[in-house]
Amino acid sequence: MTRPARARGALARTTGTSAAALVAALALAIALALAGAVPAAHADPADEAAPPAHAYQAAGPEVSGAVSQAQAPLLLPGIHLDTFALGGQSEDESTGTAKYYRIAVSSGQRVHASATVAAPPYADGIPEDADQLSLAVTFLTAGGDDCEDSGKDGIGQSRTGDGPITSSAVSGAVGWDGCPGEELFLRVTRTGTRAGDSPLPVEIQVAIEPAGAGGGSPAVTEEIEDSGAGPVPPAQDEPFEAGRSFATAPEAAPGSYVMELVPGEVGVVRIDVQEGQRLRWRVETTSQPEGAGELALRTFNAVREQVSVHGGSWVMRPQDRVAGGGMTAPVDRGNRGSELTSVATAWLPGTHYVTLQRLQRPADAEPAGAAPVTVVLTLEVDGEVAEDAPEGSVLELGETTVTSGPLSFAGIDASWGRLAMFGGAGLLTLLGLLTGIAGMLVLRMRRS
Repeated sequence: MTRPARARGALARTTGTSAAALVAALALAIALALAGAVPAAHADPADEAAPPAHAYQAAGPEVSGAVSQAQAPLLLPGIHLDTFALGGQSEDESTGTAKYYRIAVSSGQRVHASATVAAPPYADGIPEDADQLSLAVTFLTAGGDDCEDSGKDGIGQSRTGDGPITSSAVSGAVGWDGCPGEELFLRVTRTGTRAGDSPLPVEIQVAIEPAGAGGGSPAVTEEIEDSGAGPVPPAQDEPFEAGRSFATAPEAAPGSYVMELVPGEVGVVRIDVQEGQRLRWRVETTSQPEGAGELALRTFNAVREQVSVHGGSWVMRPQDRVAGGGMTAPVDRGNRGSELTSVATAWLPGTHYVTLQRLQRPADAEPAGAAPVTVVLTLEVDGEVAEDAPEGSVLELGETTVTSGPLSFAGIDASWGRLAMFGGAGLLTLLGLLTGIAGMLVLRMRRS
């Protein structure tokens, strides 16, 4: 072989080696970039106590409340997710974890706030000496004085800490009810000894009521007696996938839905009920094991204030398979001035939430009773929308739903997942192009 030929061969080998090294370096750089595009998994201590998929799963944009009013973060209308580290050392509401939040207000406005907490289900059923779980929600002025018009704490199975527990409060009118200033402070306190040593997520919802939003007289002077909606065949026989929290509840049209429930399971749906209309419901059990336990149905308005529909909990019995009820008055803003408690709850038009929960069974219950039950949930909206019904929401609600569901509980932002997916696909495509170009370069040099 002549010297020029040897030189060309050496050059080709050298160029090929350099090109291969270049490809390897590029591959390594892109792999590192791809790894950087995917957010690292955070070791969330709450993951170890995360509830099973069928239980209530708190969701929402994260916020961190403060230990003092001076440090309180500003909350806008909408839902927020915070973590409360510890429960109370006793059932006294003065013990537990308390957090403060700041809310901007104007003269004449009221603030509606609610908080929902849920502990993971008991591992072996509800013990005989079950612990309580609840939240205390109240409003304070900048000077630390109470500024609350009404409220209700511990809606749910608070005595046993089974499933979601919701508390709500309404402030006085700013500037009118001894609530001076241009901001109010929301205090949320986790109470009870249920899962007392474990951090629990808490959904907090805030809404602003404009001045003069209420008005009128109650729609009825006597409660409407209602035994529930009529039987309507479901559109499909497959089980319906309800949401696992208020924040992830899917919208449900009037009709019937087949649902399968295991002990500790919670399903939440939302349905629109406007002024002049009443919500009616019916639950028919179609399949159940012996000793299946209890079901509970509750209804809440758009700010998670409980609405009376003759719900609550009941024992499932083969000889008594149907339960039902409904609002005792059509929705009307004037209802909240009613002396009848059940009528007063039917005041806020718009989104209503229906929760259907299968309660956990006692720890000493027979194992066979833990098998799934099948029910048909029927929701009916009775009546026509009132001619003077308000357009849009009466309150400033902000964002009240999320689409990421349980991912929010795990501290994962779904948008990062989508970014990583598209970024990874683009980087892989670039790697393929660079590899092809380098390969063509090596082949050309070898032929030279």
